[in-house]
Amino acid sequence: MTSHLLEWLVDSIVLSIFIGSIYVLASLGLTLTLAVVKLPNFAHAEFLTIGAYTGAVISSGFPDNFLLMGAGAFVVSGLIAVVIHFLVYKPMMDRKISIYTMVLASFAVATFVRYGVFSWASISNLLSTHPSVSIVVVGSIGTTPITNIYEIVVPLALVLSAVLGLFLTVTRLGKSMRAVASNFELARVTGIRLSVVVTFMWVIAGGLAGLGGVFLGIYTAVTPVLGSSLLLQIFAVVIIAGLTSMSGTVIGGYIVGFAENTVMAALNNFFGVPFTFEPILPFAMILVVLMFRPTGLTPNMMSGIAYAKRWLNRSKPKVPIEGE
Repeated sequence: MTSHLLEWLVDSIVLSIFIGSIYVLASLGLTLTLAVVKLPNFAHAEFLTIGAYTGAVISSGFPDNFLLMGAGAFVVSGLIAVVIHFLVYKPMMDRKISIYTMVLASFAVATFVRYGVFSWASISNLLSTHPSVSIVVVGSIGTTPITNIYEIVVPLALVLSAVLGLFLTVTRLGKSMRAVASNFELARVTGIRLSVVVTFMWVIAGGLAGLGGVFLGIYTAVTPVLGSSLLLQIFAVVIIAGLTSMSGTVIGGYIVGFAENTVMAALNNFFGVPFTFEPILPFAMILVVLMFRPTGLTPNMMSGIAYAKRWLNRSKPKVPIEGE
């Protein structure tokens, strides 16, 4: 019984880390969008669908070429995000349209893109497809197999999160992005080229989502509703993160991944709760965070880290100064 429980726990944790990594890739772009242009873009999930289809099409000619699939998905999804920005969001921002109207516009964009993809997929006989990739078991944790996809997705999510953080902190363009996120009007007055900053932001936001879509499509199947089926989880991640925190988004992605897999599996095993209740968990997480921690969990996590640092510094033995 104990070994069975341990095996189940390891299985669910491994799956949670994998799904959480996909959520991180899918959510980082939305966090960046909320930080820079303050837009809760409900069309963001469609970039996952575009990336998934791009990866599937590339894999039909270049099977198992993950690098080409990922790069192609990043570029195509990023470019489509930029096109949507210039056609829809930028004209509205220039006219200083209210954020509420822009949110409604993002719903319209999501519907337009989804049914555009649906029409194309129907004509191309790709309403449900799988990328041409080989899933190979490369190792195991206990009795839980680890595949080549797992070996790619988990490090990729963590590395890209770190790279994005360094980009925003170190590079000139990244610092400009942070300045725009902090105060849009002040950034304009100080001479920051807003059009360049915002355009590049959309490339990153759409590209990262498209990259996440590639691996989501490998894990499930590529369909026109692939991205929209993940919209709730993506917003749960960014709400947990406090909407604009990159580090919080990484943690939030894994929290939602664990909630949907490890927690749901525990509820099923110990209390008989059916897996049909799984979609309720992101709803519940959003409601709880908005009710009790509307700024997200990031401030609490930062306070905890600061407290731990102070405690560690106090616990270090003091070196006596010579002459005392």
